[in-house]
Amino acid sequence: METWKPWGWRALLVGMVLSTAACSTKKAAAPREVPVQIQEVVRGLVEDSSQFVGNLEAVARVSLRPQISGRITEIPVINGAQVRRGTVIARLEPDQTATQLAGALAGVRAAQDAVKQAQANLQVARSQRAAAQATLELQQLEYQRAVALLAEQVISQQTKDTATRNLEVAQADLKTATDQVKAAEAALEQANANLRQAQANAGTARVSFDFKAVLSPIDGMVANIPVRVGDFVQTGEPITQIVKNDVLDLRIAVPTSRLSQLRPDLPVLLADPNSGQPLAQGRLYFISPAVDTGAQTVLTKAQFRNPQGLLRDGQYVQARLIWNRQPGLLVPVVAVVPVGAQAFVFTVAEKDGRTVARQKPVQLGTIQGQQYQVLRGLQANEQVIVSGLSGLADGTPIRPAAATATQLTP
Repeated sequence: METWKPWGWRALLVGMVLSTAACSTKKAAAPREVPVQIQEVVRGLVEDSSQFVGNLEAVARVSLRPQISGRITEIPVINGAQVRRGTVIARLEPDQTATQLAGALAGVRAAQDAVKQAQANLQVARSQRAAAQATLELQQLEYQRAVALLAEQVISQQTKDTATRNLEVAQADLKTATDQVKAAEAALEQANANLRQAQANAGTARVSFDFKAVLSPIDGMVANIPVRVGDFVQTGEPITQIVKNDVLDLRIAVPTSRLSQLRPDLPVLLADPNSGQPLAQGRLYFISPAVDTGAQTVLTKAQFRNPQGLLRDGQYVQARLIWNRQPGLLVPVVAVVPVGAQAFVFTVAEKDGRTVARQKPVQLGTIQGQQYQVLRGLQANEQVIVSGLSGLADGTPIRPAAATATQLTP
């Protein structure tokens, strides 16, 4: 049987000691540092705001409707075309308007002829009255002479009676001539009235005839044109819209609980409701004097300039009405860890000469874009951890590095 020599036992003991020392060293090794990104708590403007949604409305928008019935013969523009005021959008076959205009113009000519005839008749009647007046004056002189001569017994009673009858006939003729003048004047007045009516009818017929061209009343963009060449359209039937998107309105129903804060020129920010991307900034310009009794809201309107044409009439948007702005502390949204109803952040601290994560409860306000308002729990310039949060606990060693804007985006 083979026995251990003294040097063999010594080697075994040294190996056991070294093995035990190695295990002890492994157990005493420092915890691994977690790499994290950090950012300072900063002061900034904190907004008190309310969110609303709605559809934009173009301030300048008209619906084109023909003012005559007819068949469309031409549509010289296309959907989406930018047009100027007065541009022809469609042309119509005037249907019965050409015949009506011709008849109306014929009526005007007939009325003009009637006026001329009435004027001629009046001139004749006035001439006849003047002649009757002259005859009457002559017979009055003859009658007066006959009366004087009869008194001197120069003429007989028969001659005087003849002068009397001639005077009576002259008076009757003058009365008849005067009545004829009045009748001729009345006929001329009626003829002039008929002429005015005929001219009005012709004007109406010409307007209808001219309406065969449907024109744009404003500068803007042509919306969808549902009709086609050859379609028959009725008076007042919509054929398209002209929309000018350079200025748009948004209706905002504000709760009456905010009445004391409502005032013109409050800023309103627009964003895409799906992506959250900012679209435009405008201001309140209208506040209704009445309250919607059912909803207990006040109608307001905000206006937005659209020089780049990025907004559209009818576009669904998210609006943020800003009531006021004031200084406050802000922390990135990605730094916040919710645990039940309590929110926490991890800050950078020192412990036993090492950099560690320190968990702190915080009270937060509203979200300001990608940041929370901090009401309590943090101070300005404290450093908060914004990445690697899932592997952290209070006191975890960390290896911090400054965060970039890209890394702060959730």
